[in-house]
Amino acid sequence: MELRLRLPDEVHGRLRAVAEEDGNSLNTEIVIAIEEHLARRQTSAVRGIARKVAQRDAELLRRLSQ
Repeated sequence: MELRLRLPDEVHGRLRAVAEEDGNSLNTEIVIAIEEHLARRQTSAVRGIARKVAQRDAELLRRLSQ
């Protein structure tokens, strides 16, 4: 897929610097950044679900641990 992306100059400069430091193309660095962001969001969502389950089933989990 092709996507046109407008970035503030500062963000573009930071991305380019990181890409050069890592030996990656700018495109690869953007893909990596997006993948890492999505992974963090997914992890955060899973933690939120786990907290809700733990709260809802606190008594059951307490009894199972005995």
